[in-house]
Amino acid sequence: MDELGLGTWDVIVLLSTVLVAVVMPLELVFGMASSNWLIAASAAVSAIFAVDIGRRLAGARDRSRYLRTWFTVDLLAAIPFDLVAELMGEGPGANAFRALALLRVLRIARILALQRRWRVRTSLNPAVLRLSFFGFWIALVSHWIACGWIALGGPDFAHPEISPYQQALYWTITTLTTVGYGDIVPQGSGPIAYTMVVMGLGAAMYGYIIGNVASLLANIDVLRSRHLSRLETIGNFMRDRQVPRHLQAQVRDYYNYLWESRAGQQSEMLDDLPAPLRTEIALHLNRNVLRKVPLFSDASEVFLRELVLHFESVVAIPGEAIVRRGEVGHRIYFINKGTVEVLSRDESEVVATLKDGDFFGEGALLTSLPRSNTVRAVDYCNLFALNREHFDHVLEDFPDFADKVRRVDYERRSQGDSPETGVDSLPGGVD
Repeated sequence: MDELGLGTWDVIVLLSTVLVAVVMPLELVFGMASSNWLIAASAAVSAIFAVDIGRRLAGARDRSRYLRTWFTVDLLAAIPFDLVAELMGEGPGANAFRALALLRVLRIARILALQRRWRVRTSLNPAVLRLSFFGFWIALVSHWIACGWIALGGPDFAHPEISPYQQALYWTITTLTTVGYGDIVPQGSGPIAYTMVVMGLGAAMYGYIIGNVASLLANIDVLRSRHLSRLETIGNFMRDRQVPRHLQAQVRDYYNYLWESRAGQQSEMLDDLPAPLRTEIALHLNRNVLRKVPLFSDASEVFLRELVLHFESVVAIPGEAIVRRGEVGHRIYFINKGTVEVLSRDESEVVATLKDGDFFGEGALLTSLPRSNTVRAVDYCNLFALNREHFDHVLEDFPDFADKVRRVDYERRSQGDSPETGVDSLPGGVD
């Protein structure tokens, strides 16, 4: 229940609330209050609700607001009217207290407040959560209507071979769904009036269900709807501009890859977060990749936290030359997903193949010399790129690490291991 922000006590109170909403109407219409287990359950629920009131009064930041809103509802739910009625025995006064026991059901309104809170706090799919709550309310309302039908004597005119509650619930469902087989019909002014109200409620509920279920199914994956809409817009644009079909196919494949891999969503999502959360999530996503780079293997956590904020998500299409031999390098690339080939000087053969977790181009962080190898994407690749400009900016705040970078650069140069030699001295990296 941590996913929904509920503690153990919250779960106990929630289950007690649902128990009251289900059992109390049954207790009233079937006269079950004298059952020993119901007496014990009612006393336990009253105690739980009373303790909950105390906890809320003790922990409420705005105690006066709680007293103005939920306190009355919680207090009525905590009073064991049914137990008082049992102590009074039979008579008009006892019957009045039994009727007052239904006030405890009002506490079910708290689930509406929880529903609103969960929709904004949980990471569960909002559409699925909403649909689950919708099913819960339909089941509970159907239960209440069936209990009302029993109280009016409806089962006397129903099928004698099944229990009164079963036939009442059967009548409720057929009426609410506007099916109405006619095998159970109301007799008398009270049941007829009750049936008319339920018919009206059923018609309204039916329309509400159809509209909401259609909306929920349409919005259950909002990102997919946006993706299909974007594909349609791009397709219309390319057809209007008479873009060659093979280019249209490549564009569609590119956007489908973005959708399937969710590439590019990281930067879009992080931009809306405050700096501390943005840093924590970026570090979680990229820490393992950074630790594989020898240059960063023993870097401090503080340094990495600053560095990850400058990572840029890059998608390379199959056959794309991510870096070219001879061009001046300004970026190091980390392979998050995909495969790249490092070509020889004359680009006639593959000298290395790099996959998930590997990196290339780290020499661009140390020198401004031309790239020594061409690196080509074999398939769609999801990469993280770090610009030298951003790297230098971070180094300004970390002079000790800047000294290390200068020493590595000096060693590379003194050993003749420049980007023109083809392979970096740092293990796992290629320029």
